[in-house]
Amino acid sequence: MGIREKCQPHLWLLTGTGEGHLFAKSLLQEGWKITVSVVSIRASIPYEKLNLEKILTGALITEEDIRDVILNSRIHQNGFHCVVDLTHPFAIRITRSISKVCQELGQPFIRYERAIDNISNAFLIEKFSDLRNYDLKNKSILLAVGVRHLQEAFIFSRNSGANVYARVLANPESIRKTLSSSIQKTNFAVLNPSASSNGEIEKALVRKWKIDGVICRQSGGRNELLWHRICLSMGLNLWMLERPSEYKNINSVDSYEKLIIRLKSISME
Repeated sequence: MGIREKCQPHLWLLTGTGEGHLFAKSLLQEGWKITVSVVSIRASIPYEKLNLEKILTGALITEEDIRDVILNSRIHQNGFHCVVDLTHPFAIRITRSISKVCQELGQPFIRYERAIDNISNAFLIEKFSDLRNYDLKNKSILLAVGVRHLQEAFIFSRNSGANVYARVLANPESIRKTLSSSIQKTNFAVLNPSASSNGEIEKALVRKWKIDGVICRQSGGRNELLWHRICLSMGLNLWMLERPSEYKNINSVDSYEKLIIRLKSISME
């Protein structure tokens, strides 16, 4: 890794969305030094060709884990100019922990929050128990909610009378948790979104299982838009779990341009 001038500002990016790699690459081109955190070795692959200071791999389980990274940087690398939270919109715990630790340490912190698209062809639900308000009896419902929500979504869908199927991501954790859930082994498919970004595999599953409706999360990004398009084109109902509301006292931006403006303003505060 090349040696860089000490005056270059250093950012810590905690990633968990597709924007993470794009933001890191663009920030490097603008002269920022970048340390990236990812949850797994698989997630680190897109970053390996970038000229990063460091790639930190593994989940940050406790507030102490986060504190150690920030304090270690202050000791060995003149500290972080800012900590940037690019984790998933539904990763509630990690965002709360990062924000709390940064506030305690006086560490500048910015949360990137995807803009919410106002697309009308969906029913918004606050919680999966709201599915009881819909007639799902004998309907074939496809879950695309992420493995952490799979069991809960399955229970309420099934209790509403639905025949439940699921699409899960092609990684060991997702497969392991799906196999330990209550969903039948013949009723889920393992997909890699990067190999099916045009939606043809998802459409094939819809036809194979004669799906009447899809349940996903209001997470923004390509995946949400994909399900909007599929459901609209195939005449399916779409239910979306509403995104957690933004936390009070957290600096949030919804675009790369706003992130840059905010980062540049920190040194003047």
